[in-house]
Amino acid sequence: MFKTATCLRAARRLFSSTASKCNLNRELDELAALKLQLTDLPKVSDDKLQKSQLVDTFKKYNPQVATKEEELPGTNRPLPINAELNYYAPLKHEVKYGHLKAEIVFKSFEPQNLEFIADFALRVAYYLGLPATGPLPMPKRTERWTVIKSPFAHAKVKENFERHTHGRVIKIWDSDNEVVDIMLSVLQKHSMWGVGMKCNMYVQEPLGMGNTMAKLPDGAKQVSDLASTLETLEGESQSPVAQKVAELLQDPIFAQHLDSRQQKTVREKLGKSEN
Repeated sequence: MFKTATCLRAARRLFSSTASKCNLNRELDELAALKLQLTDLPKVSDDKLQKSQLVDTFKKYNPQVATKEEELPGTNRPLPINAELNYYAPLKHEVKYGHLKAEIVFKSFEPQNLEFIADFALRVAYYLGLPATGPLPMPKRTERWTVIKSPFAHAKVKENFERHTHGRVIKIWDSDNEVVDIMLSVLQKHSMWGVGMKCNMYVQEPLGMGNTMAKLPDGAKQVSDLASTLETLEGESQSPVAQKVAELLQDPIFAQHLDSRQQKTVREKLGKSEN
């Protein structure tokens, strides 16, 4: 009986001490929260906040299945990443400002070749840093012809021929005209048989440019273009390209396509450059 009473007293003391500790911890937490409310917390910039959130997203990334590196047959080396990307859809840069710079139109009778060259054009645009959208399908054009089978024996027998023209459009945005020219030169160099390409470029000109050009006659436009070319040659007379162009301008075969006024301009400009 005495042992039971002693155990009960010890249990009461332990329970009271534990409860007092819990109450003390709770009061300390409340005081800390109240102190935080009264003090001014330092403000974090938006850039640091975005970076911290980005780090948190990477921490959450936990892939369950990892893809294996494919090795090239006959070698112990893995497949390069640029070669592996050919098995995936082409990457694209985001359109930021929405300024349309060029529309590249592909047309072909074979849809397989058309899809291939459109995919290649998107990859070229990505590696040149050009924002591109597409390829957008164009309406299919259908043409039919009915002709006789032969002019004599089978003149009454008719034959029907049908042709389908498929088209795709790729739009280039927010880019420089020189970079678009580089892309077009790459597509022209690596063109594919049976696929036609047309490009509509949109170039910004100053206000009043149309009125100025409309006032000039056709002959004056040609002379002004020739004069600007000659001025460029005069400034770069030591360049081998300029020397070759000057030689072509003085060639009699080429000079016969110029009128007397243009020939006089060529002689004056080239005479000054030689002196």
